[in-house]
Amino acid sequence: MTNRNLIESYYRLHRDELLAFVSSRLGAGRHFLAEDMVQEVFLRLLGNERLVVSQETLPSLAFTMAANRVADHYRHLYYQRLHADCMRASAQADYSIEPAVYAHETIARIERRLSRLPQPCAEVYRLHLYGGMKVSEISRRLGQDYKAVEYRLGQARREVRQLLSASV
Repeated sequence: MTNRNLIESYYRLHRDELLAFVSSRLGAGRHFLAEDMVQEVFLRLLGNERLVVSQETLPSLAFTMAANRVADHYRHLYYQRLHADCMRASAQADYSIEPAVYAHETIARIERRLSRLPQPCAEVYRLHLYGGMKVSEISRRLGQDYKAVEYRLGQARREVRQLLSASV
């Protein structure tokens, strides 16, 4: 008996049994979905030419494929709901431009204050603030003494601190 004949015979004899199995896992009111899943299981069995089945292994294979199809369905529902929740949350999020404008204005004020400082102090502060560099890194990059860089950074920080405390 060929694979195709074996699967067709099994389908005629055990389709309702497999349908009851899938229906019990999907719950009431999902009969049409269960029928679609059972049909898909048998179509996959018939469509796989390399599959070697016997009368002993076919029931286990069919039930395993059906259980996997049900798990895939619930996994799909989970991710569908997760996506919908994310979309709802992003739609409700407040995308205000005010924080960006405030940050831009603050940076502009800091730059104006830095323009009043001696060039070496402003340069050290910019490397620290925008470049995220440490005093030792700035010292190496500029070829300046560590203590001199530390002093210039402290001087620039005092100026910026005064600016920010005055604006609060």
